[in-house]
Amino acid sequence: MKKLVTFVTLFLFSISFYSVGHAKESQGESLVEYAKKFIGVPYAFGGTTPSAFDCSGFMLYVYKEFGISLPRTSASQSLEGQAVAKSDLQPGDLVFFANTYKSGVSHAGIYIGDNKFISATSSKGVKIDSINDPYYWGSRYHSARRVLSDVSFSASDLPTLPAGQYHDVTSKHWAFSAITSLGQQGIISGYDHSIFEPSNDIKRSEVAKMIADKLNLKPSSSSQFSDVPSTHWAFGYINTLAEQGLMGGYGNDRFLPNQAITRGEIAALFTRVFAFSANNAGKAKNFHDISNHWAKNSISELSSHNIVTGYNDGTFKPNNSSTRAEFSVFLYRVQ
Repeated sequence: MKKLVTFVTLFLFSISFYSVGHAKESQGESLVEYAKKFIGVPYAFGGTTPSAFDCSGFMLYVYKEFGISLPRTSASQSLEGQAVAKSDLQPGDLVFFANTYKSGVSHAGIYIGDNKFISATSSKGVKIDSINDPYYWGSRYHSARRVLSDVSFSASDLPTLPAGQYHDVTSKHWAFSAITSLGQQGIISGYDHSIFEPSNDIKRSEVAKMIADKLNLKPSSSSQFSDVPSTHWAFGYINTLAEQGLMGGYGNDRFLPNQAITRGEIAALFTRVFAFSANNAGKAKNFHDISNHWAKNSISELSSHNIVTGYNDGTFKPNNSSTRAEFSVFLYRVQ
């Protein structure tokens, strides 16, 4: 496991290829993009995980990713933060509706802009609707609250913070300890002007460079994949990992360098590259969604070392892409 500590030093290099000249994005807009990932997730009363949500459970889950703790019920959530007029709504604001399945505030959603909101509905799960829908939501609109700080991710607006501190990772963020600790150690780093973007996916090309540098493998000029030209920034690293049998492609000579890496792929990668002592292993968790997954053994091995713990509903979601926050926690747990 000692090898993993130096492995993560490469994370510092991978982020240098991220363009900070992208369009200005507010914290609310980032939250909205994250919330949209769950479109189609089914509804279940009492649901608080991506297996199934109820309306307040969906809010709880999404805002927690951004370091904000909300009460459990829609009625209680409608008292959080500051009141916002309907005419002043911004992406990321909480919107509430009354007299749906019971009297009073009984439904909550996230305003996404253009008079639309996203929420977990009892009829079709997580979906987008208009707050002015003349058939249902319009007449039931109740109020709105703002709980997000107006943090901008524009490089021109944000000062650089000390190592381990990030504008978008507050002390309430679920991965705060891991991100802060690894950042202070210089193991991981954020983007320019102290932005970490914890909800961003980690891409395969970034991981390829991290692994290659960790293993002190020299970049190879022998092209291995048709979609990784010699002009690609990670060309040499991807090639050498393929030659060493550490990272493969997806068939048809494709590596898909810009594709997010999944939780299952990371588990397989960790167990293929790094040594975990059987003497330190405990009992693997019985995730009920990996029995037929190709990375089952790798996931179980990491679970037995408490590197991965899965979700509250007993799932691991091996096919979900790994966020930067999740990846940070994986690394933190092997320190």
